[in-house]
Formats: sequence, structure tokens, C-alpha cells
Amino acid sequence: MKKITLVLLFLLLLFSCSKKEVIDDKLIITATNFPCYDAARAVFGDKADIRMILPFGGESHSYEPTSDDIIRIMSSDLFIFTGGESETYVEKILSSLDDSVNTFALIDNVSILLIESEEGIIQSEEEEEEEVFDEHVWTSLSNEIEIISNLYEEAISLDPANSSYYKANAEEYIERLSILRDSFQEIINNSERKTLVVTDRFPLACFAYEFGLDHIAAFPGCVAESEASAKTIASLIDYVKENNIPAVMHMELANTLLSEVVSQETGCKILEFNSCHNVSRREGLAGVTYISLMENNLDVLREALN
Repeated sequence: MKKITLVLLFLLLLFSCSKKEVIDDKLIITATNFPCYDAARAVFGDKADIRMILPFGGESHSYEPTSDDIIRIMSSDLFIFTGGESETYVEKILSSLDDSVNTFALIDNVSILLIESEEGIIQSEEEEEEEVFDEHVWTSLSNEIEIISNLYEEAISLDPANSSYYKANAEEYIERLSILRDSFQEIINNSERKTLVVTDRFPLACFAYEFGLDHIAAFPGCVAESEASAKTIASLIDYVKENNIPAVMHMELANTLLSEVVSQETGCKILEFNSCHNVSRREGLAGVTYISLMENNLDVLREALN
């Protein structure tokens, strides 16, 4: 963090002598991660130059911005970020921004905002001195609808001349999100089980809360280290055997070793549930979206709960 502070001081001096770059008269929007990037892309479409500073395939919980990232943020019309624990660098960047850069924090634009809990988590970190919000708010479909709706309001404030364009984009995306939410609810209503078994971090607290699901998971959602202890491995194996669990899930871009061990010992299947925190380079270049990833999760959930 000291390195970031020094870089910020230098860039602030440099940037104060320069003007914002203009890219084909488009708004300049910078997003920290994939959920922020996808929401901006859904609303602003081709009326903005939108970039994500976290590289495709990058680890969101340990990423630190480069000097180019900071310059980009300082030259933005809108800076979109989660506002959670994994973006510790954002606070220092925000303190250096002038009033010309508008900001949009996901956690400030949703109704379902949960305190991280140890309930259902086998291997917890040392107890936190203060309460920490679960930052993965976009995993709730209702939250995602609110994010798109509020980002639309931001869009027409920044660029009222294209308000009808932004309105059409937002309405179409929200309609698709509503259909997707109903599809998840139907699967869960008709499922034999109501417990997610996750052999990985658990970034799905908001998702589980929205649909009334329980969970058993190896680690909390934002834990830095995720090496399972012998006790954690044994607990997961015992739970799967005792409850005849047909499949365990891990998150995208995760180490699957723990899943493989549990599968070998129990015969259960291994499924990937995408929390949409980031995507691989191949997926990113192919243009996958939050909706396309969550649509794939429908089949995963159907199999995991039946």
C-alpha cells in the first residue's frame, strides 16, 4: 500500500498538469472487476469506452493497480468499483480523485447487503475485529437488477443526450435478469435439496439468501489463503457421504484439488458454479456476460440440488 501511495502522489502531480483524454467523444468508464465492467457494458453500450483494470483470469483478492490503471481512473468520467475488502487500494485512489470523476460503488446500490458470517463455513479465518460486508452483492439477481437500474440513472446524469439509448439498454437487461431470477427460483422450488456444498471459497451468500438456500463451504468468500486443513477435508467428505450429496461445486478460476479429493473419496461429481467475479482470458475475449454465465449456472444448480 505504501507503493500505491507514492505512485498516487507522483501521478497526481503529473495529472494535474494535463487534461482528460478524449476517446472519440465517448464517456470514459473504468471498472475494477468483471461485475462492474459487465454492468457498465450493459447500460452504456457503445456510447462509452469501458475498461476493466483487473486482467481477465486475474486474482481479484490480491490485485494491485499499475500506474497506468491509476492514470486511467483519474482520467475517467465514471469509476465503478465493488466497495469491498478485496479492493483495499480503492480507498487511497478515491482520496486522490477530483470532483470531475464520478464514482459508483456496487455495495451502495443494492438492498441485499449481508455481514460475512461463519455459519456454514468449515475453515474460518481468525475472528474479525469489526463486521465486514460480503462484497459479492451481484450474485443476487435482485441486487443486479438494482445495480443496472441505478447505473442507468448515473448514465443519464452524465450523458442526458443519449438517455433514450441508455433506457432501452437498461430495460432490456433488467427484463432478462428478471426471467433468469424466475428460472433459478423454479429450479430451487422443485429441487430435492436446499443446501449448496462448495469445496472452495463461498462468495454466494447473497445468492443463497435471495433463494433461501443453506450452504456448507470450505472457506469464507474473501479469504486470502485457501489451503484446506485435514479437518476441513474430513468434514466435507463426511458430509457428502452422510447426506448422499450427488455433486460438489467450486468457483471459476479456482484450484480444484480439494474438489478432486472429496470426489475421489465419495464418488460425487465436481461442478463449476461461476460467481462472475472474473472470467478467463478466453471467455473475456469471447464476450461472455453476467447473464450468459448465470444461465450456465442454472444447469449446474439443477444437477447439484437433485
